[in-house]
Amino acid sequence: MVAPTMMAPLPAELIEIVRGQLRRLPELADELARLLGEKEEFYRRLEISAPTEVRKVCEVNLGHAFNAFIEAREVDLDAARKTGRAQARLGIPLSAVLRAFRIAGTFAYEGMLEQAASSRTLTPEQLLPANATVWHIIDSFSDVIADAYTEVATDSARYDEKARLAVIDGLLDGRYTKPDEFDDAARVLRLPPSGPFVVVYGEPTDDRGLSGLVEHSRMRAVWRRMPDGEVGVVAVERTADLRALRQALDAATFPVGVSPAVSGLPLLPAALRRARIARACLAPGETGLIGFGDRPVTTLVAGAPKLAKELAKDVLADLLTLPAAERDVLLRTLHAWFAEHGSARDAAERLFVHPNTVRYRMRRVQELTGRNLTDPRGISELYLAVESVRLEG
Repeated sequence: MVAPTMMAPLPAELIEIVRGQLRRLPELADELARLLGEKEEFYRRLEISAPTEVRKVCEVNLGHAFNAFIEAREVDLDAARKTGRAQARLGIPLSAVLRAFRIAGTFAYEGMLEQAASSRTLTPEQLLPANATVWHIIDSFSDVIADAYTEVATDSARYDEKARLAVIDGLLDGRYTKPDEFDDAARVLRLPPSGPFVVVYGEPTDDRGLSGLVEHSRMRAVWRRMPDGEVGVVAVERTADLRALRQALDAATFPVGVSPAVSGLPLLPAALRRARIARACLAPGETGLIGFGDRPVTTLVAGAPKLAKELAKDVLADLLTLPAAERDVLLRTLHAWFAEHGSARDAAERLFVHPNTVRYRMRRVQELTGRNLTDPRGISELYLAVESVRLEG
Protein backbone atom coordinates (compact mmCIF):
# COMPACT_ATOMS: atom_id res chain seq x y z
CA MET A 1 0.00 0.00 0.00
CA VAL A 2 1.36 3.41 -0.95
CA ALA A 3 0.34 7.05 -0.72
CA PRO A 4 1.48 10.19 -2.57
CA THR A 5 4.19 12.22 -0.84
CA MET A 6 4.85 15.28 -3.01
CA MET A 7 3.91 16.91 -6.26
CA ALA A 8 7.46 17.77 -7.38
CA PRO A 9 11.05 16.83 -6.41
CA LEU A 10 12.54 18.66 -3.43
CA PRO A 11 15.58 20.97 -3.78
CA ALA A 12 18.86 19.09 -4.24
CA GLU A 13 20.26 20.62 -1.06
CA LEU A 14 17.31 19.31 0.99
CA ILE A 15 17.57 15.87 -0.60
CA GLU A 16 21.23 15.75 0.43
CA ILE A 17 20.22 16.57 4.00
CA VAL A 18 17.68 13.74 3.97
CA ARG A 19 20.34 11.38 2.63
CA GLY A 20 22.46 12.35 5.60
CA GLN A 21 19.57 11.54 7.92
CA LEU A 22 19.12 8.19 6.22
CA ARG A 23 22.79 7.38 6.87
CA ARG A 24 22.15 8.08 10.57
CA LEU A 25 18.98 5.92 10.58
CA PRO A 26 19.93 3.51 13.44
CA GLU A 27 20.95 6.44 15.63
CA LEU A 28 17.77 8.36 14.82
CA ALA A 29 15.64 5.28 15.50
CA ASP A 30 17.20 5.02 18.98
CA GLU A 31 16.49 8.69 19.64
CA LEU A 32 12.90 8.41 18.41
CA ALA A 33 12.26 5.31 20.54
CA ARG A 34 13.48 7.14 23.64
CA LEU A 35 11.36 10.18 22.73
CA LEU A 36 8.23 8.06 22.35
CA GLY A 37 8.89 6.49 25.74
CA GLU A 38 9.11 9.96 27.28
CA LYS A 39 5.94 11.24 25.60
CA GLU A 40 3.63 8.19 25.71
CA GLU A 41 2.99 5.86 28.66
CA PHE A 42 2.22 2.87 26.45
CA TYR A 43 5.52 3.22 24.58
CA ARG A 44 7.35 3.64 27.87
CA ARG A 45 6.07 0.19 28.85
CA LEU A 46 7.12 -1.22 25.48
CA GLU A 47 10.56 0.31 25.92
CA ILE A 48 10.88 -1.81 29.04
CA SER A 49 9.30 -5.03 27.77
CA ALA A 50 10.37 -4.98 24.09
CA PRO A 51 12.97 -2.26 23.40
CA THR A 52 14.36 -3.94 20.29
CA GLU A 53 10.92 -4.14 18.67
CA VAL A 54 10.20 -0.45 19.28
CA ARG A 55 13.52 0.59 17.70
CA LYS A 56 12.93 -1.71 14.74
CA VAL A 57 9.52 -0.18 14.08
CA CYS A 58 10.97 3.33 14.30
CA GLU A 59 13.81 2.43 11.94
CA VAL A 60 11.57 0.82 9.32
CA ASN A 61 8.99 3.62 9.18
CA LEU A 62 11.59 6.42 9.24
CA GLY A 63 13.47 4.63 6.46
CA HIS A 64 10.39 4.43 4.25
CA ALA A 65 9.67 8.13 4.79
CA PHE A 66 13.27 9.25 4.08
CA ASN A 67 13.49 7.15 0.92
CA ALA A 68 10.20 8.61 -0.32
CA PHE A 69 11.68 12.11 0.23
CA ILE A 70 14.84 11.32 -1.67
CA GLU A 71 13.15 9.62 -4.62
CA ALA A 72 10.16 11.98 -4.78
CA ARG A 73 7.83 9.01 -4.98
CA GLU A 74 4.95 7.50 -3.09
CA VAL A 75 5.65 6.33 0.44
CA ASP A 76 5.25 2.63 1.24
CA LEU A 77 2.57 2.19 3.89
CA ASP A 78 2.73 -1.57 4.38
CA ALA A 79 5.09 -1.24 7.34
CA ALA A 80 2.79 1.32 8.95
CA ARG A 81 -0.17 -0.98 8.41
CA LYS A 82 1.70 -3.89 10.04
CA THR A 83 2.69 -1.59 12.89
CA GLY A 84 -0.92 -0.57 13.37
CA ARG A 85 -2.19 -4.15 13.42
CA ALA A 86 0.53 -5.27 15.82
CA GLN A 87 -0.07 -2.40 18.23
CA ALA A 88 -3.84 -2.85 18.04
CA ARG A 89 -3.36 -6.47 19.13
CA LEU A 90 -1.19 -5.27 22.03
CA GLY A 91 -4.07 -3.13 23.21
CA ILE A 92 -2.36 0.22 22.61
CA PRO A 93 -5.08 2.83 22.08
CA LEU A 94 -5.43 4.19 18.56
CA SER A 95 -5.06 7.73 19.86
CA ALA A 96 -1.65 6.86 21.35
CA VAL A 97 -0.43 5.35 18.07
CA LEU A 98 -1.60 8.36 16.07
CA ARG A 99 0.18 10.68 18.50
CA ALA A 100 3.32 8.56 18.13
CA PHE A 101 3.30 9.01 14.36
CA ARG A 102 2.83 12.77 14.76
CA ILE A 103 5.73 12.81 17.22
CA ALA A 104 7.82 10.85 14.73
CA GLY A 105 6.95 13.25 11.90
CA THR A 106 7.82 16.27 14.00
CA PHE A 107 11.05 14.57 15.11
CA ALA A 108 12.08 13.89 11.49
CA TYR A 109 11.21 17.41 10.34
CA GLU A 110 13.01 19.13 13.22
CA GLY A 111 16.05 16.98 12.49
CA MET A 112 16.07 18.21 8.91
CA LEU A 113 15.68 21.80 10.09
CA GLU A 114 18.68 21.44 12.39
CA GLN A 115 20.79 20.06 9.54
CA ALA A 116 19.58 22.78 7.21
CA ALA A 117 20.39 25.49 9.77
CA SER A 118 23.89 24.16 10.30
CA SER A 119 24.57 23.91 6.56
CA ARG A 120 23.10 27.38 5.78
CA THR A 121 22.37 26.23 2.23
CA LEU A 122 18.56 26.48 2.31
CA THR A 123 16.21 29.42 2.58
CA PRO A 124 12.97 29.21 4.61
CA GLU A 125 11.04 29.20 1.31
CA GLN A 126 12.92 26.10 0.18
CA LEU A 127 11.93 24.30 3.40
CA LEU A 128 8.20 24.86 2.88
CA PRO A 129 7.73 21.85 0.55
CA ALA A 130 9.41 19.65 3.13
CA ASN A 131 6.96 20.80 5.80
CA ALA A 132 3.96 20.06 3.57
CA THR A 133 5.37 16.66 2.60
CA VAL A 134 6.02 15.66 6.22
CA TRP A 135 2.46 16.35 7.24
CA HIS A 136 1.08 14.68 4.14
CA ILE A 137 3.03 11.54 5.06
CA ILE A 138 1.77 11.77 8.66
CA ASP A 139 -1.81 12.02 7.38
CA SER A 140 -1.26 9.02 5.11
CA PHE A 141 0.22 7.01 7.97
CA SER A 142 -2.67 8.05 10.22
CA ASP A 143 -5.25 6.87 7.68
CA VAL A 144 -3.66 3.47 7.23
CA ILE A 145 -3.19 3.06 10.99
CA ALA A 146 -6.87 3.79 11.58
CA ASP A 147 -7.80 1.26 8.88
CA ALA A 148 -5.52 -1.32 10.49
CA TYR A 149 -7.21 -0.81 13.87
CA THR A 150 -10.62 -1.26 12.22
CA GLU A 151 -9.42 -4.51 10.60
CA VAL A 152 -8.15 -5.86 13.91
CA ALA A 153 -11.36 -4.86 15.68
CA THR A 154 -13.38 -6.67 13.00
CA ASP A 155 -11.16 -9.75 13.24
CA SER A 156 -11.43 -9.66 17.02
CA ALA A 157 -15.22 -9.44 16.88
CA ARG A 158 -15.30 -12.44 14.56
CA TYR A 159 -12.99 -14.34 16.90
CA ASP A 160 -15.02 -13.36 19.96
CA GLU A 161 -18.22 -14.51 18.26
CA LYS A 162 -16.59 -17.78 17.23
CA ALA A 163 -15.35 -18.31 20.78
CA ARG A 164 -18.79 -17.48 22.19
CA LEU A 165 -20.46 -20.01 19.88
CA ALA A 166 -17.89 -22.62 20.89
CA VAL A 167 -18.80 -22.05 24.55
CA ILE A 168 -22.51 -22.46 23.78
CA ASP A 169 -21.77 -25.68 21.88
CA GLY A 170 -19.68 -26.96 24.77
CA LEU A 171 -22.54 -26.41 27.20
CA LEU A 172 -25.22 -27.93 24.98
CA ASP A 173 -23.08 -30.91 23.99
CA GLY A 174 -22.20 -31.71 27.60
CA ARG A 175 -18.45 -31.28 27.08
CA TYR A 176 -18.08 -29.15 30.20
CA THR A 177 -17.93 -31.03 33.50
CA LYS A 178 -15.88 -28.93 35.94
CA PRO A 179 -17.22 -26.10 38.12
CA ASP A 180 -14.60 -23.62 36.86
CA GLU A 181 -15.60 -24.43 33.25
CA PHE A 182 -19.21 -23.55 34.01
CA ASP A 183 -18.13 -20.36 35.81
CA ASP A 184 -16.07 -19.31 32.80
CA ALA A 185 -18.94 -20.12 30.44
CA ALA A 186 -21.38 -18.05 32.48
CA ARG A 187 -18.96 -15.14 32.44
CA VAL A 188 -18.35 -15.34 28.68
CA LEU A 189 -22.06 -15.63 27.89
CA ARG A 190 -23.14 -13.17 30.61
CA LEU A 191 -25.56 -15.65 32.11
CA PRO A 192 -26.33 -16.26 35.80
CA PRO A 193 -24.34 -19.40 36.71
CA SER A 194 -27.14 -21.00 38.71
CA GLY A 195 -30.08 -20.21 36.44
CA PRO A 196 -32.83 -21.17 36.32
CA PHE A 197 -32.79 -21.66 32.55
CA VAL A 198 -35.04 -23.00 29.84
CA VAL A 199 -33.85 -24.18 26.46
CA VAL A 200 -35.85 -23.22 23.40
CA TYR A 201 -35.64 -25.13 20.13
CA GLY A 202 -37.33 -24.07 16.90
CA GLU A 203 -37.11 -24.33 13.15
CA PRO A 204 -37.33 -20.73 11.90
CA THR A 205 -38.55 -20.05 8.42
CA ASP A 206 -37.17 -16.50 8.27
CA ASP A 207 -34.02 -14.58 9.21
CA ARG A 208 -35.64 -13.12 12.31
CA GLY A 209 -35.69 -16.50 14.03
CA LEU A 210 -36.29 -17.19 17.70
CA SER A 211 -34.10 -14.36 18.96
CA GLY A 212 -36.12 -11.87 16.95
CA LEU A 213 -39.31 -12.87 18.74
CA VAL A 214 -37.91 -12.00 22.17
CA GLU A 215 -35.45 -9.27 21.19
CA HIS A 216 -37.28 -6.58 23.18
CA SER A 217 -37.42 -8.54 26.42
CA ARG A 218 -34.97 -7.92 29.24
CA MET A 219 -34.25 -11.60 29.75
CA ARG A 220 -30.66 -12.73 29.45
CA ALA A 221 -30.33 -15.22 26.63
CA VAL A 222 -27.89 -16.66 24.12
CA TRP A 223 -28.85 -18.02 20.71
CA ARG A 224 -27.25 -20.55 18.41
CA ARG A 225 -28.15 -21.28 14.79
CA MET A 226 -27.72 -24.93 13.86
CA PRO A 227 -28.18 -26.81 10.58
CA ASP A 228 -31.56 -28.18 11.68
CA GLY A 229 -32.86 -25.17 13.62
CA GLU A 230 -32.12 -22.55 16.27
CA VAL A 231 -31.45 -23.07 19.98
CA GLY A 232 -31.78 -20.53 22.75
CA VAL A 233 -30.69 -20.67 26.38
CA VAL A 234 -32.82 -18.21 28.34
CA ALA A 235 -32.45 -17.22 31.98
CA VAL A 236 -35.89 -17.19 33.63
CA GLU A 237 -35.12 -15.85 37.07
CA ARG A 238 -38.76 -15.00 37.75
CA THR A 239 -42.04 -16.72 36.99
CA ALA A 240 -43.00 -13.65 35.01
CA ASP A 241 -39.96 -14.18 32.76
CA LEU A 242 -41.13 -17.64 31.72
CA ARG A 243 -44.65 -16.38 31.17
CA ALA A 244 -43.39 -13.51 29.00
CA LEU A 245 -41.12 -15.84 27.05
CA ARG A 246 -43.92 -18.27 26.28
CA GLN A 247 -46.20 -15.43 25.26
CA ALA A 248 -43.59 -14.05 22.84
CA LEU A 249 -42.78 -17.44 21.32
CA ASP A 250 -46.40 -18.44 20.94
CA ALA A 251 -46.60 -15.93 18.08
CA ALA A 252 -44.05 -17.93 16.08
CA THR A 253 -45.05 -18.86 12.55
CA PHE A 254 -42.91 -21.99 12.84
CA PRO A 255 -42.80 -24.85 15.38
CA VAL A 256 -41.09 -24.15 18.72
CA GLY A 257 -40.48 -26.38 21.72
CA VAL A 258 -39.41 -25.26 25.17
CA SER A 259 -37.94 -27.33 27.99
CA PRO A 260 -38.91 -27.25 31.67
CA ALA A 261 -36.79 -24.90 33.78
CA VAL A 262 -33.49 -26.34 35.00
CA SER A 263 -31.41 -25.08 37.89
CA GLY A 264 -27.93 -24.74 36.37
CA LEU A 265 -25.70 -24.86 33.31
CA PRO A 266 -24.75 -28.56 33.76
CA LEU A 267 -28.38 -29.51 33.03
CA LEU A 268 -28.57 -27.76 29.66
CA PRO A 269 -27.93 -30.90 27.52
CA ALA A 270 -30.91 -32.62 29.15
CA ALA A 271 -32.99 -29.47 28.73
CA LEU A 272 -32.11 -29.33 25.03
CA ARG A 273 -33.26 -32.93 24.57
CA ARG A 274 -36.58 -32.06 26.18
CA ALA A 275 -36.98 -28.94 24.06
CA ARG A 276 -36.47 -31.06 20.93
CA ILE A 277 -39.02 -33.60 22.17
CA ALA A 278 -41.47 -30.77 22.87
CA ARG A 279 -41.06 -29.46 19.33
CA ALA A 280 -41.64 -33.02 18.03
CA CYS A 281 -45.08 -32.91 19.67
CA LEU A 282 -46.19 -30.61 16.85
CA ALA A 283 -47.30 -32.41 13.72
CA PRO A 284 -46.19 -31.28 10.26
CA GLY A 285 -47.82 -27.95 9.48
CA GLU A 286 -48.44 -26.98 13.11
CA THR A 287 -46.83 -23.77 14.37
CA GLY A 288 -46.43 -21.90 17.61
CA LEU A 289 -45.04 -22.91 20.98
CA ILE A 290 -45.41 -26.12 22.94
CA GLY A 291 -43.74 -26.95 26.23
CA PHE A 292 -42.34 -30.29 27.29
CA GLY A 293 -45.14 -32.09 29.11
CA ASP A 294 -47.92 -29.78 27.93
CA ARG A 295 -49.40 -32.91 26.32
CA PRO A 296 -48.07 -35.81 28.44
CA VAL A 297 -49.07 -38.74 26.19
CA THR A 298 -47.94 -36.91 23.07
CA THR A 299 -44.66 -36.13 24.83
CA LEU A 300 -44.14 -39.86 25.45
CA VAL A 301 -44.88 -40.59 21.80
CA ALA A 302 -42.51 -37.87 20.58
CA GLY A 303 -39.81 -39.00 23.00
CA ALA A 304 -39.84 -42.59 21.70
CA PRO A 305 -41.10 -42.26 18.12
CA LYS A 306 -39.85 -45.62 16.83
CA LEU A 307 -41.40 -47.57 19.68
CA ALA A 308 -44.63 -45.56 19.43
CA LYS A 309 -44.79 -46.26 15.70
CA GLU A 310 -44.45 -50.01 16.31
CA LEU A 311 -47.23 -49.93 18.90
CA ALA A 312 -49.44 -47.82 16.60
CA LYS A 313 -49.03 -50.35 13.80
CA ASP A 314 -50.05 -53.11 16.18
CA VAL A 315 -53.07 -51.27 17.61
CA LEU A 316 -54.27 -49.92 14.23
CA ALA A 317 -53.14 -52.85 12.09
CA ASP A 318 -56.49 -53.69 10.47
CA LEU A 319 -57.49 -50.04 10.16
CA LEU A 320 -54.26 -49.14 8.38
CA THR A 321 -54.80 -51.84 5.75
CA LEU A 322 -58.06 -50.24 4.56
CA PRO A 323 -58.19 -48.35 1.27
CA ALA A 324 -56.68 -44.89 1.72
CA ALA A 325 -59.96 -42.96 1.54
CA GLU A 326 -61.70 -45.05 4.22
CA ARG A 327 -58.56 -45.23 6.39
CA ASP A 328 -58.08 -41.46 6.38
CA VAL A 329 -61.74 -40.79 7.20
CA LEU A 330 -61.59 -43.06 10.22
CA LEU A 331 -58.28 -41.59 11.44
CA ARG A 332 -59.59 -38.03 11.10
CA THR A 333 -62.73 -38.98 12.98
CA LEU A 334 -60.75 -40.68 15.71
CA HIS A 335 -58.49 -37.64 16.07
CA ALA A 336 -61.48 -35.25 16.21
CA TRP A 337 -63.20 -37.46 18.81
CA PHE A 338 -60.14 -37.29 21.07
CA ALA A 339 -59.70 -33.54 20.41
CA GLU A 340 -63.29 -32.98 21.54
CA HIS A 341 -62.89 -35.11 24.69
CA GLY A 342 -65.01 -38.01 23.43
CA SER A 343 -68.01 -35.89 22.41
CA ALA A 344 -69.59 -37.18 19.18
CA ARG A 345 -71.61 -33.97 18.83
CA ASP A 346 -68.55 -31.68 19.11
CA ALA A 347 -66.49 -33.94 16.87
CA ALA A 348 -69.29 -33.81 14.29
CA GLU A 349 -69.23 -30.00 14.33
CA ARG A 350 -65.47 -30.09 13.81
CA LEU A 351 -65.85 -32.50 10.87
CA PHE A 352 -69.04 -30.90 9.45
CA VAL A 353 -70.98 -34.19 9.62
CA HIS A 354 -73.96 -35.54 11.58
CA PRO A 355 -73.24 -36.86 15.11
CA ASN A 356 -74.63 -40.26 14.08
CA THR A 357 -71.96 -40.38 11.37
CA VAL A 358 -69.29 -39.93 14.02
CA ARG A 359 -70.87 -42.62 16.19
CA TYR A 360 -70.96 -45.04 13.25
CA ARG A 361 -67.32 -44.40 12.42
CA MET A 362 -66.24 -44.85 16.03
CA ARG A 363 -68.04 -48.20 16.18
CA ARG A 364 -66.16 -49.14 13.04
CA VAL A 365 -62.87 -48.17 14.76
CA GLN A 366 -63.75 -50.39 17.72
CA GLU A 367 -64.46 -53.32 15.42
CA LEU A 368 -61.18 -52.91 13.51
CA THR A 369 -58.94 -52.35 16.55
CA GLY A 370 -60.64 -54.53 19.14
CA ARG A 371 -60.52 -51.62 21.61
CA ASN A 372 -63.57 -50.69 23.65
CA LEU A 373 -64.16 -46.95 23.94
CA THR A 374 -65.67 -47.43 27.40
CA ASP A 375 -62.47 -49.08 28.65
CA PRO A 376 -59.83 -46.60 29.89
CA ARG A 377 -57.05 -48.93 28.78
CA GLY A 378 -58.49 -49.26 25.29
CA ILE A 379 -58.97 -45.51 25.03
CA SER A 380 -55.36 -44.82 26.11
CA GLU A 381 -53.96 -47.34 23.63
CA LEU A 382 -55.98 -45.80 20.80
CA TYR A 383 -54.95 -42.30 21.80
CA LEU A 384 -51.27 -43.23 21.86
CA ALA A 385 -51.61 -44.87 18.44
CA VAL A 386 -53.50 -42.01 16.81
CA GLU A 387 -51.01 -39.47 18.17
CA SER A 388 -48.16 -41.46 16.66
CA VAL A 389 -49.89 -41.44 13.29
CA ARG A 390 -50.69 -37.73 13.58
CA LEU A 391 -47.10 -36.75 14.39
CA GLU A 392 -45.84 -38.83 11.50
CA GLY A 393 -48.07 -36.81 9.21
